[in-house]
Formats: sequence, C-alpha cells, structure tokens
Amino acid sequence: MHDFPPRTRASRLLLLGALAGAPAFAAETTPATADPVACVRTVADAVLRDFPDPPAFNWGEGVLVTGMMRAHRLTGDERYLAFVRRFADHHARQGIGPALKKRGYCGHWGPGHGVLLLYEKTRDPRHLRLAEHVVRFMLEEAERTRDGGLSHFNGKPQLWVDTLDMCCPVFSHAARITGRPEWQRESVRQLEVFARHLQDPKAGLYYHMWDERSGEHTPSFWGRGNGWVVLALVEALKCQQPDTPAYRRLVALYEKQLGGIVPLQDPKTGLWRTILDDPESYPETSCSAMFLYGLAEARNRKLAEVPWTDAIRRAWAGLAEQVDERGRVVGVSAGTGPSGPEGYLARPTGTFTWGTGAFLQAACAYAESDLAP
Repeated sequence: MHDFPPRTRASRLLLLGALAGAPAFAAETTPATADPVACVRTVADAVLRDFPDPPAFNWGEGVLVTGMMRAHRLTGDERYLAFVRRFADHHARQGIGPALKKRGYCGHWGPGHGVLLLYEKTRDPRHLRLAEHVVRFMLEEAERTRDGGLSHFNGKPQLWVDTLDMCCPVFSHAARITGRPEWQRESVRQLEVFARHLQDPKAGLYYHMWDERSGEHTPSFWGRGNGWVVLALVEALKCQQPDTPAYRRLVALYEKQLGGIVPLQDPKTGLWRTILDDPESYPETSCSAMFLYGLAEARNRKLAEVPWTDAIRRAWAGLAEQVDERGRVVGVSAGTGPSGPEGYLARPTGTFTWGTGAFLQAACAYAESDLAP
C-alpha cells in the first residue's frame, strides 16, 4: 500500500513461507469449483497459527481483522471472533493515541472498521470507544486539502486512494451503529472529493496520488489502489439510505469504476494486473480479491447493477489458486508508494496481511452469493 511498514516476526514468516507453494485445493478440486467456505477456513486457520499475538494497529492488519470478522460471520467459528477480540482488547489497553498522532498517518485509521464489526457482536463499550477515537481523530486532527479531502499524512497536502479505505468504512459503519448521519455524509464527501481529483473521466479508473501543491497526479492505474476505492464505495453504499441523492451518486461512481475495471480482467488467470491496463505487468492477488469482493457484495446486497456474472466466477477461479499448501494467500504485492510504472512493477510479491484480509472478504462474499458451487 504505502510507505513500506516495518515487518513483524509474523509478517516475515508469512512472506518467507509464501514465495513458493502449490495451490491448496488443486489435488481435490478444480479452482472454478473450489468450495469458498473451505477456503475461508483454511486461510483463517493459517492466520491463527501465524499471529499468536495481537498484530499491530495498522492498515494491513485492519484489512485482516475485517476479513476475520467476515470469516466468523460465515462459518460461526468462535476462534476467529476471539482473534479480533484479542486484537481490540490489546489496543484498547495499550491506547492508540500515539499511533494516531504520528504524522497523522491514515494507516492507523483502517482497523476501526473491523473493531466496529466486532462491537456489533460483543456490545463491549471499550470496542466502540476505540473506534470512536479513530473517528474523532479523522474529524478533528487529521489534515485536509483545501476542499476537505483527508491527507495521507499531516504536513503533506496529498490525496492517496489508499486513504479512502482507511476512512470511509469507519465513518460509514460508525454512522450506522451510532445513529450519526453526519459521519456518513463525511464518508460520501471523501469519496466525491477524491473522485474529482483522481478518477479518470474516460476510463473510470483512479490514479494513485494527487498533489495539491503541484495540481498533478501520478500516471498509472495501480491495481490495489483501485481496489481500495472499490472497498470504500461498497462499504459506504451498504450504510447509505437507499433512494437518496447521495446513494445515487455513489452508485454512479461504483458503476463507472467497475465498468472500467471488469474489461481489464486477465482472460487466462481471472485476475487483474498490478497496473490495470498494462498487459505486461503481473497478475496481483490483493486487487483481484478487492474487485471480487466489490462485485459479489454489491450483487448480494443489490447495491447496484452488477451484470458481470462471468467475471465474478472467473475471479473466484483465479483467487482459489492463490492459496498455498499452508493456507497462506500468495501473489500479493508488497507495500507500494506512488510512483511511475516502474515502481509498481518492481514491488516483490508474497503473503501480506492486506492480501489475506482481502481474500477472506472476497471468499466470504462469493460464498454468500448465488454463484457459489
């Protein structure tokens, strides 16, 4: 995603263990018919083994805990819920204030989404307070561009697409849970501000970063960057009152972006590439999982028109091949800062929390769809 976060012992083990490995399900079934529920259990069980201690309160781990909450909802396995509870309880005790204030970095906002999903199960006020701490920081202390877009870091007026998935799901679900419609309005506002600066009007795709001082954006359509936007849009749509002007505007953003993404799906692998419109760039797992989640979840909840049935099936076939024999999700690009095309192409691939969490969300949404075997 951004900056290249320090690796914990667990993340180092994940990377080393995932650089080579056969698909977990190849011996029993073809990827197109792989049971998504079985895949979810395999991957979530690997998470429990690889993270015996609570992971950091950071962006990749935020995607992971959201994925584990989805895995719990799908399977009913209490171990997955306990994993997220330990995470939230640990950080509630430790406090997240210093992390939030460090450069005002948006990476420390994203875990609020998984914590809010946890609160809906536990009704533990500590979990709600933890998430509300994130909301208050975003509203009161995070820096913004002149038109109100949340900066990726304090002191640097730049919009990075990554930031949308760090803030919008937190704003939207906090609004839904607490009955604070102004927080949902802020979620919609961020999506619209970012779209004005970063969405290509013709392609419907998003650039990675826009700099307010220069007025320019990066040149490439980064795959995972577009995945962050898809996740943010779907979570905002889930929490927006239907038949409202804001809902219709969000649907228009979703349909325009997905209309540009789906035709770029690789016909051979069913995945999308790390530079979406560059056929020479490598297929990348995390963006493919995010797109599958966005398509399947919107279809399941009837959030928007989702006519791409074949693309959904092919995406699942491709993703099912990205789980190795240890249950680790492979083919995920490392943390990625804004750059020219060469920067995206140079990033190594392996197993990372953001890819694992995105896979779990995608597999759960596919399992809940009418397309699952």
